[in-house]
Amino acid sequence: MRRILFTLLCFIPLFPALLSIQAPAAGAETISLYERSLLEQINAYRAEHKLPALRFDARLNQLAREHSFTMSRQKRISHLDFRGRFQRSGSRLCVENVGTGNTYALKQFRSWQSSSAHDGNLLNANILRAGIAEIGTYVTFFACQ
Repeated sequence: MRRILFTLLCFIPLFPALLSIQAPAAGAETISLYERSLLEQINAYRAEHKLPALRFDARLNQLAREHSFTMSRQKRISHLDFRGRFQRSGSRLCVENVGTGNTYALKQFRSWQSSSAHDGNLLNANILRAGIAEIGTYVTFFACQ
């Protein structure tokens, strides 16, 4: 019993430090392994076609995150309010791919790649920045000039 109590007393002072390590700073943008992997797949594909890699953009990522959250909440895939995201991006050109049900980034990438419209968005030479967000089973790729 003493050993357990001693262990707990030693751990309690460390608890706030552990929380601060795990939680991102306020306003910090994080990207999941799935999202990072999907962006890496897209950039490798763009490199095969002699196109520049897309840079992760926190603003676009937030727009993608909001849309993925909306799709998840509504339990349906859509491009609703693309115009609003486009206007909020501050860009002159944006593209968007959405998906659901692909638990692996490579599977989602291949699904987009097999659709001519989605593939065209991935290989659009005029886009330079991107945000990718996965909420539940819904994912949004939002990229702009």
